[in-house]
Amino acid sequence: MKLDFLTLYLVILLNSLTLTVIWAAISAVYRSFEAARHWLAACVLTTVGGGLLMFQGGALDLFFAFCGNALVIFGFCVVRIGALRFHEDRGGWAFSVALTALAVSAMFAVRDSLVARNVVYATAQIVPLAMATVYLAHPKRRSLGAMVAVVAMAVGILGQGAEAALNSLRLLGELSTEGYYRVAAFCLLTIIFGAVVWNFGFLLMAIDRLQAELAQLAASDELTGLPNRRSFMEKLATETARARRSGRGFSVLLLDLDNFKAINDSHGHAAGDHCVQHFAKLAKERLRGQDMLARTGGDEFCILLPDTTLQQAARIADELVKLMASSVPQWRDRSIAVTISVGVAQWSPADGKTVEEVLETADLALYEAKRNGRNGYALARDAAPGSNAGPASAHSVMRA
Repeated sequence: MKLDFLTLYLVILLNSLTLTVIWAAISAVYRSFEAARHWLAACVLTTVGGGLLMFQGGALDLFFAFCGNALVIFGFCVVRIGALRFHEDRGGWAFSVALTALAVSAMFAVRDSLVARNVVYATAQIVPLAMATVYLAHPKRRSLGAMVAVVAMAVGILGQGAEAALNSLRLLGELSTEGYYRVAAFCLLTIIFGAVVWNFGFLLMAIDRLQAELAQLAASDELTGLPNRRSFMEKLATETARARRSGRGFSVLLLDLDNFKAINDSHGHAAGDHCVQHFAKLAKERLRGQDMLARTGGDEFCILLPDTTLQQAARIADELVKLMASSVPQWRDRSIAVTISVGVAQWSPADGKTVEEVLETADLALYEAKRNGRNGYALARDAAPGSNAGPASAHSVMRA
Protein backbone atom coordinates (compact mmCIF):
# COMPACT_ATOMS: atom_id res chain seq x y z
CA MET A 1 0.00 0.00 0.00
CA LYS A 2 1.34 3.40 -0.98
CA LEU A 3 0.42 6.47 1.06
CA ASP A 4 0.19 9.95 -0.46
CA PHE A 5 2.63 12.39 1.14
CA LEU A 6 0.45 15.44 0.48
CA THR A 7 -2.40 13.75 2.32
CA LEU A 8 -0.11 12.91 5.22
CA TYR A 9 1.15 16.50 5.44
CA LEU A 10 -2.48 17.63 5.54
CA VAL A 11 -3.19 15.15 8.34
CA ILE A 12 -0.19 16.49 10.27
CA LEU A 13 -1.44 20.05 9.79
CA LEU A 14 -4.98 19.25 10.97
CA ASN A 15 -3.63 17.22 13.88
CA SER A 16 -1.42 20.12 14.96
CA LEU A 17 -4.34 22.55 14.69
CA THR A 18 -6.47 20.30 16.90
CA LEU A 19 -3.77 20.08 19.56
CA THR A 20 -3.28 23.84 19.32
CA VAL A 21 -6.95 24.44 20.10
CA ILE A 22 -6.80 22.06 23.08
CA TRP A 23 -3.71 23.66 24.61
CA ALA A 24 -5.01 27.15 23.87
CA ALA A 25 -8.17 26.36 25.85
CA ILE A 26 -6.18 24.92 28.77
CA SER A 27 -3.79 27.90 28.77
CA ALA A 28 -6.69 30.34 28.76
CA VAL A 29 -8.47 28.68 31.68
CA TYR A 30 -5.37 27.88 33.77
CA ARG A 31 -3.19 30.92 33.18
CA SER A 32 -0.65 30.00 35.85
CA PHE A 33 0.03 26.64 34.15
CA GLU A 34 3.32 27.54 32.47
CA ALA A 35 3.95 24.16 30.83
CA ALA A 36 0.64 24.38 28.95
CA ARG A 37 1.76 27.63 27.33
CA HIS A 38 4.96 25.98 26.12
CA TRP A 39 3.10 22.99 24.71
CA LEU A 40 0.70 25.43 23.02
CA ALA A 41 3.70 27.25 21.50
CA ALA A 42 5.12 23.93 20.32
CA CYS A 43 1.83 23.09 18.56
CA VAL A 44 1.71 26.52 16.91
CA LEU A 45 5.31 26.17 15.69
CA THR A 46 4.76 22.69 14.25
CA THR A 47 1.45 23.77 12.68
CA VAL A 48 3.02 26.75 10.91
CA GLY A 49 6.12 24.74 10.03
CA GLY A 50 4.08 21.87 8.63
CA GLY A 51 2.02 24.33 6.60
CA LEU A 52 5.14 25.82 5.04
CA LEU A 53 6.48 22.38 4.13
CA MET A 54 3.37 21.76 2.03
CA PHE A 55 4.56 24.50 -0.38
CA GLN A 56 7.86 22.81 -1.19
CA GLY A 57 8.62 22.06 -4.82
CA GLY A 58 8.14 25.48 -6.43
CA ALA A 59 10.39 28.41 -7.09
CA LEU A 60 10.76 29.05 -3.35
CA ASP A 61 11.43 25.40 -2.52
CA LEU A 62 14.50 26.05 -0.33
CA PHE A 63 12.85 28.94 1.49
CA PHE A 64 9.83 26.88 2.48
CA ALA A 65 12.00 23.85 3.24
CA PHE A 66 14.38 25.75 5.54
CA CYS A 67 11.71 27.81 7.31
CA GLY A 68 9.29 24.92 7.71
CA ASN A 69 11.92 22.51 9.01
CA ALA A 70 13.39 25.13 11.35
CA LEU A 71 9.99 25.82 12.92
CA VAL A 72 9.22 22.12 13.35
CA ILE A 73 12.62 21.40 14.92
CA PHE A 74 12.31 24.37 17.25
CA GLY A 75 8.76 23.24 18.08
CA PHE A 76 10.09 19.84 19.15
CA CYS A 77 12.60 21.65 21.35
CA VAL A 78 9.78 23.63 22.97
CA VAL A 79 8.02 20.32 23.70
CA ARG A 80 11.03 19.43 25.84
CA ILE A 81 11.06 22.88 27.49
CA GLY A 82 7.39 22.37 28.41
CA ALA A 83 8.34 19.12 30.17
CA LEU A 84 11.06 20.99 32.07
CA ARG A 85 8.65 23.75 33.14
CA PHE A 86 6.05 21.20 34.23
CA HIS A 87 8.56 19.98 36.82
CA GLU A 88 9.67 23.54 37.62
CA ASP A 89 13.09 23.22 35.98
CA ARG A 90 14.47 26.15 34.02
CA GLY A 91 16.68 26.43 30.97
CA GLY A 92 16.42 24.86 27.55
CA TRP A 93 16.18 27.95 25.35
CA ALA A 94 19.86 28.37 24.52
CA PHE A 95 20.17 24.72 23.53
CA SER A 96 16.99 24.93 21.42
CA VAL A 97 18.23 27.96 19.50
CA ALA A 98 21.66 26.38 19.02
CA LEU A 99 20.25 23.07 17.78
CA THR A 100 17.86 24.79 15.36
CA ALA A 101 20.64 27.04 14.02
CA LEU A 102 22.96 24.05 13.63
CA ALA A 103 20.29 22.08 11.77
CA VAL A 104 19.53 24.98 9.42
CA SER A 105 23.25 25.47 8.76
CA ALA A 106 23.67 21.76 7.99
CA MET A 107 20.66 21.82 5.66
CA PHE A 108 22.06 24.85 3.91
CA ALA A 109 25.39 23.08 3.47
CA VAL A 110 23.65 20.19 1.68
CA ARG A 111 20.93 22.34 0.15
CA ASP A 112 21.25 20.72 -3.27
CA SER A 113 20.44 17.25 -1.91
CA LEU A 114 16.90 16.65 -0.69
CA VAL A 115 18.01 13.27 0.63
CA ALA A 116 20.79 14.78 2.75
CA ARG A 117 18.41 17.48 4.02
CA ASN A 118 16.04 14.72 5.13
CA VAL A 119 18.82 13.10 7.14
CA VAL A 120 19.57 16.40 8.90
CA TYR A 121 15.88 17.16 9.48
CA ALA A 122 15.08 13.74 10.96
CA THR A 123 18.19 13.69 13.14
CA ALA A 124 17.50 17.17 14.51
CA GLN A 125 13.97 16.12 15.52
CA ILE A 126 15.29 13.05 17.31
CA VAL A 127 17.60 15.02 19.62
CA PRO A 128 15.00 17.02 21.68
CA LEU A 129 12.60 14.06 21.69
CA ALA A 130 15.33 11.78 23.07
CA MET A 131 16.26 14.34 25.73
CA ALA A 132 12.60 14.77 26.77
CA THR A 133 12.17 10.99 26.90
CA VAL A 134 15.16 10.53 29.21
CA TYR A 135 14.02 13.44 31.36
CA LEU A 136 10.44 12.19 31.81
CA ALA A 137 11.54 8.58 32.36
CA HIS A 138 13.49 9.55 35.49
CA PRO A 139 12.05 7.72 38.54
CA LYS A 140 11.17 10.92 40.42
CA ARG A 141 9.13 12.19 37.47
CA ARG A 142 7.34 8.99 36.55
CA SER A 143 3.56 9.03 36.32
CA LEU A 144 1.00 7.44 34.04
CA GLY A 145 0.93 10.50 31.79
CA ALA A 146 4.71 10.75 31.70
CA MET A 147 5.04 7.07 30.74
CA VAL A 148 2.44 7.50 27.96
CA ALA A 149 4.44 10.45 26.64
CA VAL A 150 7.71 8.52 26.92
CA VAL A 151 6.36 5.57 24.93
CA ALA A 152 4.88 7.88 22.26
CA MET A 153 8.14 9.80 21.95
CA ALA A 154 10.03 6.52 21.63
CA VAL A 155 7.73 5.61 18.73
CA GLY A 156 8.41 8.99 17.14
CA ILE A 157 12.15 8.55 17.63
CA LEU A 158 11.94 5.10 16.06
CA GLY A 159 10.12 6.52 13.03
CA GLN A 160 12.49 9.44 12.59
CA GLY A 161 15.46 7.16 13.16
CA ALA A 162 14.21 4.92 10.38
CA GLU A 163 13.74 8.02 8.19
CA ALA A 164 17.33 9.10 8.79
CA ALA A 165 18.64 5.58 8.21
CA LEU A 166 16.71 5.09 4.96
CA ASN A 167 17.90 8.41 3.55
CA SER A 168 21.46 7.58 4.59
CA LEU A 169 21.17 4.33 2.61
CA ARG A 170 19.97 6.35 -0.37
CA LEU A 171 23.02 8.59 -0.10
CA LEU A 172 25.24 5.51 -0.07
CA GLY A 173 23.43 4.04 -3.06
CA GLU A 174 22.21 1.06 -1.02
CA LEU A 175 18.52 1.91 -1.40
CA SER A 176 16.58 3.06 -4.44
CA THR A 177 14.21 6.03 -4.41
CA GLU A 178 11.34 3.68 -5.17
CA GLY A 179 12.30 1.42 -2.30
CA TYR A 180 12.48 4.43 0.02
CA TYR A 181 9.01 5.71 -0.88
CA ARG A 182 7.51 2.28 -0.25
CA VAL A 183 8.17 2.70 3.48
CA ALA A 184 8.84 6.43 4.03
CA ALA A 185 5.18 7.31 4.48
CA PHE A 186 4.92 4.82 7.34
CA CYS A 187 7.83 6.55 9.06
CA LEU A 188 5.91 9.80 8.79
CA LEU A 189 2.89 8.09 10.31
CA THR A 190 4.88 7.29 13.44
CA ILE A 191 5.40 11.02 14.05
CA ILE A 192 1.70 11.71 13.49
CA PHE A 193 0.78 8.95 15.94
CA GLY A 194 3.52 9.87 18.40
CA ALA A 195 2.58 13.56 18.52
CA VAL A 196 -1.05 12.76 19.25
CA VAL A 197 -0.20 10.27 21.97
CA TRP A 198 2.56 12.25 23.71
CA ASN A 199 0.24 15.26 23.89
CA PHE A 200 -2.36 12.93 25.39
CA GLY A 201 0.27 11.95 27.93
CA PHE A 202 0.90 15.62 28.67
CA LEU A 203 -2.85 16.09 29.16
CA LEU A 204 -2.85 13.23 31.69
CA MET A 205 0.06 14.91 33.48
CA ALA A 206 -1.86 18.19 33.49
CA ILE A 207 -5.01 16.54 34.85
CA ASP A 208 -3.00 14.89 37.65
CA ARG A 209 -1.38 18.22 38.52
CA LEU A 210 -4.68 20.12 38.52
CA GLN A 211 -6.36 17.44 40.63
CA ALA A 212 -3.48 17.59 43.12
CA GLU A 213 -3.77 21.38 43.29
CA LEU A 214 -7.52 21.13 43.78
CA ALA A 215 -7.04 18.60 46.57
CA GLN A 216 -4.48 20.91 48.16
CA LEU A 217 -6.88 23.84 47.98
CA ALA A 218 -9.64 21.73 49.51
CA ALA A 219 -7.35 20.70 52.37
CA SER A 220 -5.65 24.00 53.17
CA ASP A 221 -6.48 27.47 54.37
CA GLU A 222 -5.94 30.12 51.71
CA LEU A 223 -4.83 32.90 54.05
CA THR A 224 -2.19 31.05 56.08
CA GLY A 225 -1.46 27.97 53.97
CA LEU A 226 -2.19 25.84 57.04
CA PRO A 227 -4.35 22.72 56.94
CA ASN A 228 -8.04 23.53 57.31
CA ARG A 229 -10.65 21.95 59.60
CA ARG A 230 -11.29 19.08 57.20
CA SER A 231 -7.61 18.15 57.11
CA PHE A 232 -7.35 18.49 60.87
CA MET A 233 -10.25 16.12 61.49
CA GLU A 234 -8.81 13.56 59.06
CA LYS A 235 -5.43 13.75 60.79
CA LEU A 236 -7.10 13.52 64.19
CA ALA A 237 -8.92 10.35 63.17
CA THR A 238 -5.67 8.85 61.88
CA GLU A 239 -3.82 9.80 65.06
CA THR A 240 -6.58 8.29 67.22
CA ALA A 241 -6.26 4.96 65.39
CA ARG A 242 -2.47 5.06 65.74
CA ALA A 243 -2.68 5.95 69.42
CA ARG A 244 -5.02 3.02 70.07
CA ARG A 245 -2.50 0.66 68.50
CA SER A 246 0.50 2.09 70.33
CA GLY A 247 -1.23 2.69 73.65
CA ARG A 248 0.13 6.25 73.75
CA GLY A 249 -2.19 9.21 73.85
CA PHE A 250 -2.10 12.70 72.40
CA SER A 251 -3.17 16.19 73.36
CA VAL A 252 -5.19 18.85 71.59
CA LEU A 253 -5.00 22.62 71.88
CA LEU A 254 -7.93 24.81 70.83
CA LEU A 255 -7.16 28.50 70.71
CA ASP A 256 -8.19 31.79 69.23
CA LEU A 257 -7.06 35.39 69.15
CA ASP A 258 -8.46 37.51 71.98
CA ASN A 259 -10.85 40.33 71.06
CA PHE A 260 -10.44 39.61 67.37
CA LYS A 261 -13.65 41.41 66.42
CA ALA A 262 -12.38 44.56 68.10
CA ILE A 263 -9.17 44.34 66.05
CA ASN A 264 -11.20 44.11 62.83
CA ASP A 265 -13.47 46.96 63.88
CA SER A 266 -10.61 49.24 64.95
CA HIS A 267 -7.98 48.49 62.32
CA GLY A 268 -9.85 46.82 59.47
CA HIS A 269 -10.17 43.24 58.27
CA ALA A 270 -6.83 43.38 56.44
CA ALA A 271 -5.14 44.09 59.77
CA GLY A 272 -7.05 41.19 61.29
CA ASP A 273 -5.80 38.91 58.52
CA HIS A 274 -2.27 40.11 59.20
CA CYS A 275 -2.60 39.20 62.88
CA VAL A 276 -3.86 35.73 61.95
CA GLN A 277 -0.86 35.24 59.64
CA HIS A 278 1.47 36.56 62.32
CA PHE A 279 0.29 33.99 64.85
CA ALA A 280 0.40 31.17 62.29
CA LYS A 281 4.05 31.98 61.53
CA LEU A 282 5.03 32.15 65.20
CA ALA A 283 3.26 28.92 66.06
CA LYS A 284 4.73 26.97 63.13
CA GLU A 285 8.22 28.01 64.19
CA ARG A 286 7.62 26.86 67.77
CA LEU A 287 5.87 23.54 67.18
CA ARG A 288 7.60 20.24 66.56
CA GLY A 289 7.74 18.52 63.19
CA GLN A 290 5.17 15.90 64.18
CA ASP A 291 2.69 18.48 65.49
CA MET A 292 -0.15 19.72 63.31
CA LEU A 293 -1.37 23.31 63.36
CA ALA A 294 -4.64 24.00 61.52
CA ARG A 295 -6.80 27.05 61.04
CA THR A 296 -10.39 26.03 61.66
CA GLY A 297 -12.15 29.40 61.54
CA GLY A 298 -11.61 33.15 61.28
CA ASP A 299 -9.29 33.48 64.28
CA GLU A 300 -9.61 29.90 65.52
CA PHE A 301 -6.83 27.32 65.46
CA CYS A 302 -6.39 23.70 66.51
CA ILE A 303 -3.13 22.00 67.34
CA LEU A 304 -2.64 18.23 67.48
CA LEU A 305 0.27 17.10 69.68
CA PRO A 306 1.02 13.38 69.16
CA ASP A 307 2.60 11.41 72.02
CA THR A 308 2.12 14.38 74.33
CA THR A 309 0.84 14.31 77.90
CA LEU A 310 -1.42 16.95 79.37
CA GLN A 311 1.48 18.46 81.33
CA GLN A 312 3.66 18.64 78.22
CA ALA A 313 0.79 20.19 76.26
CA ALA A 314 0.32 22.76 79.03
CA ARG A 315 3.95 23.81 78.72
CA ILE A 316 3.53 24.24 74.95
CA ALA A 317 0.36 26.28 75.49
CA ASP A 318 2.24 28.40 78.03
CA GLU A 319 5.04 29.09 75.54
CA LEU A 320 2.61 29.98 72.75
CA VAL A 321 0.71 32.43 74.96
CA LYS A 322 3.91 34.13 76.09
CA LEU A 323 5.33 34.13 72.56
CA MET A 324 2.26 35.84 71.11
CA ALA A 325 2.03 38.38 73.93
CA SER A 326 5.67 39.38 73.51
CA SER A 327 5.63 39.57 69.70
CA VAL A 328 3.55 42.55 68.63
CA PRO A 329 2.58 42.53 64.93
CA GLN A 330 3.08 45.71 62.96
CA TRP A 331 0.43 46.88 60.53
CA ARG A 332 1.02 50.00 58.42
CA ASP A 333 3.34 51.58 61.01
CA ARG A 334 0.95 50.68 63.81
CA SER A 335 1.48 48.16 66.58
CA ILE A 336 -1.47 45.88 67.32
CA ALA A 337 -1.34 44.14 70.70
CA VAL A 338 -2.68 40.62 70.23
CA THR A 339 -2.97 37.82 72.75
CA ILE A 340 -4.38 34.31 72.60
CA SER A 341 -6.39 32.03 74.84
CA VAL A 342 -5.90 28.27 74.78
CA GLY A 343 -7.88 25.25 75.88
CA VAL A 344 -5.92 22.06 76.53
CA ALA A 345 -7.28 18.50 76.51
CA GLN A 346 -5.74 15.05 76.43
CA TRP A 347 -6.87 11.77 74.88
CA SER A 348 -5.63 8.37 75.94
CA PRO A 349 -6.80 4.88 74.95
CA ALA A 350 -7.97 4.23 78.51
CA ASP A 351 -10.35 7.21 78.50
CA GLY A 352 -12.87 5.67 76.13
CA LYS A 353 -13.66 9.12 74.74
CA THR A 354 -14.50 9.88 71.15
CA VAL A 355 -12.60 12.46 69.15
CA GLU A 356 -15.63 14.77 69.32
CA GLU A 357 -15.69 14.54 73.12
CA VAL A 358 -12.01 15.44 73.36
CA LEU A 359 -12.56 18.50 71.19
CA GLU A 360 -15.57 19.45 73.27
CA THR A 361 -13.55 19.31 76.50
CA ALA A 362 -10.80 21.41 74.90
CA ASP A 363 -13.43 23.90 73.75
CA LEU A 364 -14.82 24.16 77.30
CA ALA A 365 -11.31 24.74 78.58
CA LEU A 366 -10.86 27.51 76.02
CA TYR A 367 -14.01 29.24 77.28
CA GLU A 368 -12.72 28.91 80.83
CA ALA A 369 -9.50 30.64 79.76
CA LYS A 370 -11.63 33.43 78.25
CA ARG A 371 -13.70 33.80 81.40
CA ASN A 372 -10.58 34.07 83.52
CA GLY A 373 -9.20 37.10 81.73
CA ARG A 374 -7.83 35.79 78.41
CA ASN A 375 -4.12 35.80 77.50
CA GLY A 376 -3.67 32.37 79.03
CA TYR A 377 -4.61 28.73 78.96
CA ALA A 378 -6.81 26.36 80.88
CA LEU A 379 -6.82 22.59 81.16
CA ALA A 380 -9.87 20.48 80.52
CA ARG A 381 -11.76 20.16 83.82
CA ASP A 382 -11.94 16.40 83.75
CA ALA A 383 -8.13 16.35 83.45
CA ALA A 384 -7.67 18.56 86.50
CA PRO A 385 -10.65 18.11 88.82
CA GLY A 386 -11.32 20.93 91.20
CA SER A 387 -8.91 23.30 89.53
CA ASN A 388 -9.39 26.95 90.31
CA ALA A 389 -7.61 29.00 87.68
CA GLY A 390 -7.23 32.64 88.32
CA PRO A 391 -7.04 35.49 85.81
CA ALA A 392 -3.87 35.91 83.83
CA SER A 393 -1.65 38.92 83.94
CA ALA A 394 -0.54 40.57 80.73
CA HIS A 395 2.40 38.24 80.12
CA SER A 396 1.55 35.16 82.15
CA VAL A 397 -0.82 32.28 81.69
CA MET A 398 -3.55 30.67 83.70
CA ARG A 399 -2.48 27.86 85.95
CA ALA A 400 -4.94 24.97 86.07
